[in-house]
Formats: sequence, structure tokens, C-alpha cells
Amino acid sequence: MDWENFLENIGVWYNTFVEWYLAQPLYGQVLAIIGLVALLALTVTLLYYIIKGIAYLIYYIIKGIFYLLKYIGYGIYKLFEGFYLLVSGKSKSQTQNNNQYNIQNNSTKEPRIFLEYCSECGKKFTNKMKYHLESTEIVFCVNCGTRLRIDQAIQPLTVSH
Repeated sequence: MDWENFLENIGVWYNTFVEWYLAQPLYGQVLAIIGLVALLALTVTLLYYIIKGIAYLIYYIIKGIFYLLKYIGYGIYKLFEGFYLLVSGKSKSQTQNNNQYNIQNNSTKEPRIFLEYCSECGKKFTNKMKYHLESTEIVFCVNCGTRLRIDQAIQPLTVSH
């Protein structure tokens, strides 16, 4: 490409536009500027939405490929799990029950036995009082207003011989 010829060609078109623009009356010049600004705003908006659409397209293609590969891997895992269960002779329910049993054994806490009666007035605790005592470890008796802490309300476990 000949750059000198290209620049001369641009100069000719620019001079032609300037002559046309200056030949217009004042309101024509103002309307031409408003038209150019509107055309520029339309172009920028159009470019923004095209770029945004391309970005979304790329994002969802990558996301789809990720999920596709993820579930293909999950399917292969389940296939090998089935082969393992077939070869070992175990059933899936046996392995699940063993896992649940191990989880239950590991998460057991020492049982706490709460008193059911207020140590001051002797009235029975309401269900709300019991729940509140378990959750916040402090409760007030609804009958006499005595403040009871959890260490006062736990019944000591005595072993009888």
C-alpha cells in the first residue's frame, strides 16, 4: 500500500467535507454535529453490546465444557465404583451403612441429663425452659424467677453398686 497516496486521499475527502460543512447554514451545521454525536454514541453502544455478547459467549462455552468434563469424570468414577462393588462382592447399601455407622460413632457426645424441677421453688420446668437451658445454658424459672445455670441444672450421674 502506498502511504503517501492514502494520506492524500484522506486529505481530499476531509477538505470536501469541510467545504460542504461550511456551505451549510448555521442550523444545518448544528444538526450535522448532533447527527455525528448520535452516530458516535450509537457506534459505541453497539460495540459495547457486541463485546459483551462475545464475552458471555466465551464464558458460557467454557462453563459448559467444565461441566461436561466434570460429569464425564463423575460418570467414570461411578463406573469404576460399580466395577469395584461387582468384583468385591459388596453391595452399595453395605458400604453406605458402614460409612453412616462410622460417622454416628464418631459424633456421639456424652448425654447430659437435666433436672426437670427448679431447685428453689420445686416447680416443673416447661418445655421452653428446657430448650432455652440447652441452647443458652442459662434459664430463669417462670414461677419464682430464679436464675439457673447449666452446671446447676445438670443432674449428677451416680453409679450405684
